[in-house]
Amino acid sequence: MIRHVAVFRFVPEFTADEREHWMSLLRALPERIPQLRSISVGVDVLGGPASHELAIVADFDDLDGLAAYSRHPAHDEVLRISAPVKISVATVDFEIPGAS
Repeated sequence: MIRHVAVFRFVPEFTADEREHWMSLLRALPERIPQLRSISVGVDVLGGPASHELAIVADFDDLDGLAAYSRHPAHDEVLRISAPVKISVATVDFEIPGAS
């Protein structure tokens, strides 16, 4: 299994309502992208100096599934919303041995 983790920082103008809408689109992606096994989306609750504002954790069977997700039009829709308001994003994609 491949786990995709992304953490974000946004401009202050990206309102709480806009963020909630964006997160709802993310949470709906497993219904639209068959290769996406699961997704968790959440807002940081600590607000520490090294914290990012929001994180996504998504699971795929393999790298081909992750690639299909990355190219999917539903994923592009989510990116169109976040791209203009994103200050930074950091991602890590790693294998979970023995997971099925």
